[in-house]
Amino acid sequence: MMTVRKDLLSGTPEDVARKIEDLSCGLALHEYVAGTRLRGLAVELAKRANLQVSLVTYEDQSQELEVLLAGDPCRDAIMIDRDNAGDLCQLTWDRWLAIRNDYEIEKTADLIAATLGLCADHDRDEKAS
Repeated sequence: MMTVRKDLLSGTPEDVARKIEDLSCGLALHEYVAGTRLRGLAVELAKRANLQVSLVTYEDQSQELEVLLAGDPCRDAIMIDRDNAGDLCQLTWDRWLAIRNDYEIEKTADLIAATLGLCADHDRDEKAS
């Protein structure tokens, strides 16, 4: 069984950055360096009052972010992991979306299309640089 530690990140951006630094400073050098941008993303997400952000640290020294929408009755989290170099992040989200009627189908289709569109914009930006 792997040990997992989850720490809620809240307060001013400076408080959050300090807490993340305290929780990360004992990591192996590669994990620490590769996690730099993920820590920056955590601070940016924690600025948003409608989000609840936690830093999840695993026994193997890897870290992820868990992000919840405050007040969401479903409490479905988005988990954010990073690649080995720390330049890309992966979002994992298990959420059931309603498709019981035409309105819900259209809303779900809009969400899927918008998500894919944002990813395509990111891929295009990556190729341009």
